[in-house]
This record gives sequence, C-alpha cells and structure tokens, in this order.
Amino acid sequence: MPEITNEASSKAVAKLDPMKVTIVGGGHIGTALCCYIKHTYPEYEVRMFTRRPERFASLITCNDWEGECSYQVELNCVSNDASLAAKDADIVFIALPHFAVEKAFADIAPFVAEGSFVGVLPGSGGFEFFFDKYFKGKAKLFGFQRVPFTAKLAEYGKEVNLKSWKPCSVVGTLHAADLDEACARIEACGLKTKRADNFLAVSLTPSNPVLHTSRTYEIFGDKPRDYEFSEHLHFYVGWGNKASETLFAVDGELHALFDAMPELDMSSVKPLGEHYESPTIEAMTAKINSIQTFQTVMAPMKPAPAATSAPASAANASEGKFVADTSSRLFTEDFPWGLAIIRAYCEIFGTPAPTIDKVLGWYASYMGLEYYVDGKFCGKDLAKTGIPQNHGITTREQVIELFSK
Repeated sequence: MPEITNEASSKAVAKLDPMKVTIVGGGHIGTALCCYIKHTYPEYEVRMFTRRPERFASLITCNDWEGECSYQVELNCVSNDASLAAKDADIVFIALPHFAVEKAFADIAPFVAEGSFVGVLPGSGGFEFFFDKYFKGKAKLFGFQRVPFTAKLAEYGKEVNLKSWKPCSVVGTLHAADLDEACARIEACGLKTKRADNFLAVSLTPSNPVLHTSRTYEIFGDKPRDYEFSEHLHFYVGWGNKASETLFAVDGELHALFDAMPELDMSSVKPLGEHYESPTIEAMTAKINSIQTFQTVMAPMKPAPAATSAPASAANASEGKFVADTSSRLFTEDFPWGLAIIRAYCEIFGTPAPTIDKVLGWYASYMGLEYYVDGKFCGKDLAKTGIPQNHGITTREQVIELFSK
C-alpha cells in the first residue's frame, strides 16, 4: 500500500476537506478504488456511478493481499443516476472500457463541481479529443499511464481482491498548468504520483495496447476464427517468444515515433524492456510467465458451440473445446482503442510501422473489418476507433499544439 502523507496531499485535503469523490464503473478497478479511498478517508463522500447499482451490497468487502488485511466499507452512494453519484464531485475516476468513456462524460458533465478534475484509468483510448465537448471551462482532464494496482472481483458488488500496488502512478493533464493540482487531488485520495510532461506521454504508454495485442496475436494469429482449442489457455502463463518478439518490435516502432516528435518530452514513457527489466526476448518471456498477479488470467475463449450443450461438469469442461471469445475486451478494446491509435500517429508523423501493420491487419481480417485499403491505413471501419483523425487531427502541427498547452 502506498504512502499517503505528503505536502501536496495535505494541502489538497485542507482545501477540499471533506472531498467528494466519484468513481465511474463497478468493475475490478472501480470497486477496489472505491473501497480503498473510503477505508483510508472515511470522512470523504465516496460515490459510485454504475449501470447495476441493485447488485451492490450495503457493505462491500475488500481483501488487501499486500496489506494482509480485509475491511468492509459502506459507500455514500451507489447509483445509476448521475445527478446523485456525480453531484458536486471534486474528483472523478473513470474505470470503464474506453468505448464507454464518452457516454460517461456526457452523463456526469452537468453535475460535477466547477473546477473538478476528471480522469480515466488508464489514460489511453483517445478521450482527450472529445473531453472539451462536455467539460470545457468546467472541469479539467487527467489520465494515468497505468492503473495504480491490480484487482479482481471475488463477487460482483460484494467483494473485491486488491493486489499488486505500483510504487506510484505517472499522471498527465491535457493542460500543463493543471498538473500540480491534479496530482494534489489524486494524492489526497491516497495514490502517489509522478508527473508526465504532457498528456501524450499518458495516452501513448505501451501498456495494454502493446502487451495484450502481442499475446492475442500469438494465440490466435495463425488460426481461423472458428478454430477449436483443446483447452482453455491461460493468457500470460504460456506466453511465448513469439509474443515477446512482437512486443519488442511494436514497442520499437512506438519509440521511433517518439523520436519523430522532439518538441514533446516523451521520456516518462519507458521502453517495455526497461519497464519489465527484461532486455531480451527470452528474458521477457520468462518475466511475463513469472509475474504472480498474472497467473490466473485466462485467454479470451469460450466453449465451442458443440460443447455448449454438454452436461456442466468438471470432467466435461476439461474435455471440451474452446474458441476465441471476440466479445472480450482483449479484442474490443486493445486493438481499436489502443494499437490503432498508435498506428494513426505513425501515419501523421510518417514513421514506419511494419509490425503494427501486420498485427492490426490480422485483427481487422479476423474481425471482418476494413482498416486497410490497398495497404494504406484508410479503411472505413477506422471511423469506429479512437484514432485522432476521427476528430480532425491529421497533421503533426495539430498534434504538437494540442499536447503543448
């Protein structure tokens, strides 16, 4: 659990005490964050905005694995009514799939406090392009490079396991003048921060958009969509050198993109070999397989149609066949709202991206989408992704101006 006492957070608490905190999203991260903040600062008003409030118990249990303790909290509000859950919020943390972020913006914008801070965890997905459409002049945007911890629901709305704290979270704001206050408010919620020089260093961090897509490509990339696997594979356990090779290649193309934008300081975005302390393909493969919090994560698969009607027993489950579950966020989020955005910036800055093209081209074909036409990154289905071109940003000058504020 991170240190929660420092000068910045003390000032913020004194200014806003008691803080009104809204978490949007009742999934793994959202539930754990609600519990942690309410437990740490019981005087705060902590509310959750969720589509399914009826599934939440009055007392939510949080098992803090690293702190070796469990506690229960009662939130001030759990509601699907934004006028209740977001009313006068001083800070909002959004923990949703990125395709759902814009609707959340629209829902909460009328109700947050003037001068509030609204952030998304993690901060990739392109939501900076439409933030001002809903909050201009009223609220300020922040984002995290990565989530501050990992978490797993034991039972939706009732119990969550909080795991693996990061020492601190790298935070960026769309406007540099807002960064100190954003970090002060985040730290006032018990989360330690480091500052990114600009928001692009948050939105282009090679976390899930590179990590997840590399492994998804390894598992499914050489198989037809209806291929039946003999077992339900783990996602990280069994990670192979092919995934590591793809990861290093995509990460290299991303950092070549950074080299093409010297006007922006991207130094807070560490190469993945450095982040995971694994400089070679073989070392990366061993590292990913060894990370404890990754051990139970399963690949995006579901029972094959022929196995669906089989009797539900452990024996039948182990003997069944499995196919890709393309409704998983590993398919619906990390490619269109992650890797496609990286590729779009390569298009704008004119940097080559052969590995990204290979992986993204495979994904488009696998999903029956058009991302490329005659080898050019201009397919009609890019309109359904988070790329900057969908928001009128097509030149390097526009990018530099947006992220130099």
